[in-house]
Amino acid sequence: MQEKSFRHLVFKLHRYIGLAVGLIAILVGLTGSLLVFQSEISNFDQPIAGKSPLRLPEQLKTAQAALSDGALWRIYFPVKPEDAFMVRFKLPQENKDYGQSYVYLDRYSDKVLRVDSSLKISLGDRIINSFVPLHYGTFWGLPSRIFYVFVGLAPLVLFITSFVMWRYRYQPKTKICDRSIELSHSHRN
Repeated sequence: MQEKSFRHLVFKLHRYIGLAVGLIAILVGLTGSLLVFQSEISNFDQPIAGKSPLRLPEQLKTAQAALSDGALWRIYFPVKPEDAFMVRFKLPQENKDYGQSYVYLDRYSDKVLRVDSSLKISLGDRIINSFVPLHYGTFWGLPSRIFYVFVGLAPLVLFITSFVMWRYRYQPKTKICDRSIELSHSHRN
């Protein structure tokens, strides 16, 4: 491969990978910030003085009764005393790898605060629920996860291509007269 075409290939590779990764970084950053600001149920629990939260089996039994056909997927333990206890379920009708239905409980009274069934959610909630697979790269299953691995390796490729471009730009140029002097010296010996 000629030097000029190699430089052109490196430059194009750097440009297109940078553009693609930049767009994906904007998508991941936007969905990440929206996930941070997504409203969760908190400050709904009423901590009762001198009473400790109910035990985990009792809370899970109440949550399972609220979504009886769901399979337990994940438990989110409250961070603050006033935070709700959240249990995530996967309903048989859901086509995602993970559950998208939630039950929120008051940890002190075992009262169900809210049930979010994925089968009965609004368009706005469906859009918000799509942020998680977009952010983590799980929207197409294994192919999108593999794609996100390559996106993660892109900064290395950008570093290497920028270094190659820099080397070509600042590589010392040999002057024609310098070569003729070198040839004349080698010819004498």
